[in-house]
Amino acid sequence: MKRYLPVVHLDRRQKARMIEAILADYLRGPVSGYRTLDIGCGNGDISETLAQANDHHAVDVKDQRRNKDTSFDFRLVTSERLPFDDEYFDIVVSHHVIEHVQDQRLHLREIRRVIRPDGVAYLATPNRTSPIMKGHVGNEMVLSYRGMLALFREYGFLAHEYGSRVAGEPDRFHGEVRLARLLPAFAIRWLRPVFPSQMFVLAKSAGRPPSPRVTS
Repeated sequence: MKRYLPVVHLDRRQKARMIEAILADYLRGPVSGYRTLDIGCGNGDISETLAQANDHHAVDVKDQRRNKDTSFDFRLVTSERLPFDDEYFDIVVSHHVIEHVQDQRLHLREIRRVIRPDGVAYLATPNRTSPIMKGHVGNEMVLSYRGMLALFREYGFLAHEYGSRVAGEPDRFHGEVRLARLLPAFAIRWLRPVFPSQMFVLAKSAGRPPSPRVTS
């Protein structure tokens, strides 16, 4: 699936808290009692957080989890295709994966296929438009801000942008960059196209978000 290996030595627990806070804001409640999937789980820190209160699953092209004895289902994959039935998940997480896959359109098609009609996906990716984007030198798969939005629309997703929310309310969303909170909200929204990293909640429909289900 990936052409570059993830940075597995980093502590991703703060990222996990940020993702959980973004999803909780969109869902208007705790991220608990859902069937969830982490695509490209890397060292497993994000998956371990989600697995605490959900029926959690994870996939990657290589098993690089710190803790192999975990409470979630882990599967190896060889491409963007996901080994799950249609409409199987309430929530799918794709955290800095789309810039590494061979086929971005297949990645989005598979995400759309496996989430329920009222399901959502969290997707984060670096932004080619940003003058301060770090890393990914020579990676032509990094999308521009407008390119992301166009691709999401092409595959029928309603994109709810969260980068500006995280920048403006870092305490609430466990954001790492805190200088932006000094700016007025309209200035943060105006600067969205140049944020080095973009975060979205993608919905299949404009209806209500999924309700928790009883997990076994």
